[in-house]
Amino acid sequence: MRKAFPLQWPIRVLRQGPKGNEYKIDYQKLLNSYPNFNDANQKFYTKFVNSKSPKKKKKKQKSRAEQRSIYEELLDSGKVKNQDEIARKFGVSRAWVSKVLS
Repeated sequence: MRKAFPLQWPIRVLRQGPKGNEYKIDYQKLLNSYPNFNDANQKFYTKFVNSKSPKKKKKKQKSRAEQRSIYEELLDSGKVKNQDEIARKFGVSRAWVSKVLS
């Protein structure tokens, strides 16, 4: 029969970096706190775990005037047929492209 119970992991942050945090799990303390914890490694080593990477910073957006010149250049050169293609290419709404160009 399996039993479910909450665990308090003995974790400490070793270092924080741009790719996430590096954590240390102390299996010796874990086994001392929970003697019936069968999955603890018998060698009591330290395992490193990376957390999710931090949120990416937004790129600095170009001003409306810069966006307008880019959009007009694409339309004039014929690289795109209409405003809808510009919106798809830059990942913005069609309404935004229309607003910038007007």
